[in-house]
Amino acid sequence: MLDKLMFSIIIPVHNKLPHLERSVNSVLNQTYTYFELILVNDASTDGSAEKIKKFQDPRIKILNRDTPGAGGYAARNLGIKHAAYEWICFLDADDEWELTLLETIAAVININSDVEIVSWGWYKVCEGKKAIDTYSTLNKNYSIKNFTLIDFLIGPQQIWTGAVCIKKDLIIKAGGFPESKFKRGGDMDTWTRCLWHSNHNLWINKAMSFYHIDSVNMVTKSIKRDSEFIFSPFLEGLLKTVDDKHLKKAIKYYQNRYLYIMLNGRVYEGESINYNLLRKMNFNNQALWLIIKLHLNRIRLKVAAL
Repeated sequence: MLDKLMFSIIIPVHNKLPHLERSVNSVLNQTYTYFELILVNDASTDGSAEKIKKFQDPRIKILNRDTPGAGGYAARNLGIKHAAYEWICFLDADDEWELTLLETIAAVININSDVEIVSWGWYKVCEGKKAIDTYSTLNKNYSIKNFTLIDFLIGPQQIWTGAVCIKKDLIIKAGGFPESKFKRGGDMDTWTRCLWHSNHNLWINKAMSFYHIDSVNMVTKSIKRDSEFIFSPFLEGLLKTVDDKHLKKAIKYYQNRYLYIMLNGRVYEGESINYNLLRKMNFNNQALWLIIKLHLNRIRLKVAAL
């Protein structure tokens, strides 16, 4: 009989008390039971630390940090360091999984022995309403699909932190999550580094994760979209060192789209366009179109407000 595939699931916890039952039980109640669940208390002060101690399951391992880290990056790295198994998944303390998730990805890994990253679809949930991610919408005809770093950069992204399973050795080789510089967006930087080092990545056409955007204490709500904007130092380095024209084009495309998303967020939040960020775009046809869209959005929102 073959050894069972084992998973280490890491949940960083910083002041997420109202959502812990939902997230933790969505892991503990998985139909596939061969895993450990690492709960990293990231200096919580709202009773979350006491709550996670009340979950009674031998598969749970609790780690503690004295100082909270931006984006939960340091907490995830601590979890990776203590992970016992080859395959690692991440879940935020306010999100959740379908109960057949581990069973589904275990089946895919078992018939694709060389795969190093597995991702899948997810739902964005707000006030009970859910919308499937863009990549799933555009790839309905696939049951499973290979993807590369270039595919990820061109987008839409095939990876979200709550919808990825990755080999421990790979994420360690890629340098883990950034514990400094990034206040947000560090997970995207992590996936680009992992994809650069990975040889085989698969996306499963099945939405099995739920990203709740109406949760308490969300990083994406507490930090302005363009505060201390940092474009990936890793990708900037690749632009200077690689000869692959397709990769360079994809990196520039990604940087433009990244900037547009941040700037468009300001528009929707009723703030002015940050033209210093606009100047960071790689000027090409894509940049011109994004700038036009940005200004059209401003006009549309002003008209709607009349």
